[in-house]
Amino acid sequence: MKKSSTKKLGFNNLGIKSRVIFLGTIPALLFAVILAGYSISNIFGVLSQSLHDRGRVIASQLAPAAEYGVISGNTQILQKLVQQVLSTEQEVKTVLVVDKKGQVLALNGPEIPKEQIAQIKQDNVQELKLSKGIIFISPIYRTLVEIDDFSGLSESEVKQKKISSEMAIGQIYIELSNQNLKNLRRNLVTKIVLIGLLGLMLSVLIAWRIGRNITKPIQEIAHAVNKVREGSFAQTIIEDSSGELKTLQKGFNSMSSSLKQAYESMQDKVNDATKMLRHQAQHDDLTGLINRREFEVRLERSLKSVHDNNAQHVFCYLDLDQFKLVNDTCGHAAGDELLRQVSILLANRMRDRDTLARLGGDEFGLLLENCSLSDANQITNALLKLVRDYRFIFEDKIFNIGVSIGLVVINSSFESVSDIIHAADMACYSAKKAGRNQSFLFSAGDIEVTQRRSAVEAVADITDEIDDEQFMLYCQPIVPLTSDVPQRHHYEILIRKISPDGRIMLPTTFIPSAERYHLMPNIDRWVIKNTFATYRQLLNKSQEKCNYVFSINLSGTSLGDKSLLGYIREQFAIYAIPPEAICFEITETAAIVNLKNTINLFTALRKLGCSFSLDDFGSGMSSFMYLKNFEVDFLKIDGSFVKEMDINKIDHAMVRSIHSVAEAMNIKTVAEFVENEAILRELKNIGVHYGQGLYLGSPQPIKKLIENFSILNP
Repeated sequence: MKKSSTKKLGFNNLGIKSRVIFLGTIPALLFAVILAGYSISNIFGVLSQSLHDRGRVIASQLAPAAEYGVISGNTQILQKLVQQVLSTEQEVKTVLVVDKKGQVLALNGPEIPKEQIAQIKQDNVQELKLSKGIIFISPIYRTLVEIDDFSGLSESEVKQKKISSEMAIGQIYIELSNQNLKNLRRNLVTKIVLIGLLGLMLSVLIAWRIGRNITKPIQEIAHAVNKVREGSFAQTIIEDSSGELKTLQKGFNSMSSSLKQAYESMQDKVNDATKMLRHQAQHDDLTGLINRREFEVRLERSLKSVHDNNAQHVFCYLDLDQFKLVNDTCGHAAGDELLRQVSILLANRMRDRDTLARLGGDEFGLLLENCSLSDANQITNALLKLVRDYRFIFEDKIFNIGVSIGLVVINSSFESVSDIIHAADMACYSAKKAGRNQSFLFSAGDIEVTQRRSAVEAVADITDEIDDEQFMLYCQPIVPLTSDVPQRHHYEILIRKISPDGRIMLPTTFIPSAERYHLMPNIDRWVIKNTFATYRQLLNKSQEKCNYVFSINLSGTSLGDKSLLGYIREQFAIYAIPPEAICFEITETAAIVNLKNTINLFTALRKLGCSFSLDDFGSGMSSFMYLKNFEVDFLKIDGSFVKEMDINKIDHAMVRSIHSVAEAMNIKTVAEFVENEAILRELKNIGVHYGQGLYLGSPQPIKKLIENFSILNP
């Protein structure tokens, strides 16, 4: 099986010309071998038969001629006779004449061995084949001579006379050599083989010429196909054949032309796609500006030039001031359109060598290469005015858009691109904190920058899965100030962060950065989960008789999280606490920005039984107008009005007016920053329902609340 497969594979590996030659030669070779074999066999048979016939003829002719010499005993005559035979016949090797007694009468040539003669007599044969020849035997008879004197004899007497007269009187032995026959055979075979080889060569030549004529166009096509396979599609072949081969040539040329056109078309598309992919890899899809990845590459190149050539560049970090308001008020489509228009606005004011990029969200980066600080200030001031004067119109709404810019002079003090971006981000934050729509130059020793760096470092370890050792819960009592409200224990849940060295960090040190880097949803969920777990401990300790109310603060970012409602419901199901024990507290500003989501969240949680508190009320310009949109249970008066109301008549009037509106809407009021007895007395005189501040109770770890909890005093 393996040999057959190997042979088949070997034949399949032959080229088409070799196959044609092979197929054209092998039949001719087989025919030549068969014909030569048949011819040689017949010729050899004829030659052998001829040798036999010649020997028998010589023997039969020599016997009568030797009769007289044998009868007369004349050996000289016999010797001449045999010499004549030996000289005239080349094949005759030995001629021997003996009488009937076996006595040699004449001999010419090598003597025939006695054992061969004895074998002939024993076998009574007329021929004896030897390895080098054939011995023919012919008896010598005495011939009957008819004489008239015998005519008187009877027929039987005559017959008897003939029998007696025909008795053998001797033997003729003739040995023929077959050496000439062998030489003839050898010559004949040689000639036939030579003729066969010549015929085979002629067949190969004819087959080669035929194969070349047949295979040349096919080989040209095969060669062209290999070129096409290698990627060379501009291949054509001469259509010089006929019949099917010409059809094949035409078909290949047509196919090659189609492939070339398709390849060129595909190559154009690949080039276009490559350009598009390269553009997409380097540009922002929404605005068409350079994206953050490509911008960081250029920033890296600029930093290298600073270290290598002592060049100077300026990096500007731009953050739109009112983008979130547009996004939340009119939707993401409006926000995207705003980003596109602002991008065009800014790009039209760039120098050719400057790079403007969208870094993410509403943040842009501007790289001013080989630019002095004074020139950079002129450029940023122009951009501030450009954006400040711009009005974004979407449907029936008009927005004033501002921008805060952080500037960083790129010098050798920076080791990496991330350090430059981080510094610019801190400078931009300082610009926002200073009142927005202005620029701020980064300085490593600036107090604002130092505080900003500390705030960023404070949230650097916050991830999606918050470690319980990173934060801890505090609580501060909200105390009833009148007898008209339920005398329940009410606490606002507060959060503290534990630094790596074990210090307790106030929310003001990490909450702003957490909000900026969108980490507040994770923190809010951690607070909700752990507050519910704490209340479950109190329920277990009081045998389900705990009557506390916990107020949980929600950030503005969480209000925009549509999955928050599902999470809160899940926590209620896990810890099985009464919804009436939970009050969710949000700031007025966060509620206004996320107005639609806030109303939907309020409605859904109120159906569960939760209550709501609106914090920092009065800090906004349209507080009373927005208050009509919320169905809240508690209104927390902004502490800036409370902390000096005992000495400031305007603050006192503000607190009184807020309380009056709240009472008209059947909403309980809570005053923050109750720091002394005088403030407490004024609040009671006004009729504010609840108070909260250091004078009424300072924040304490919630663990102490659990430890001090008593069943007798739930």
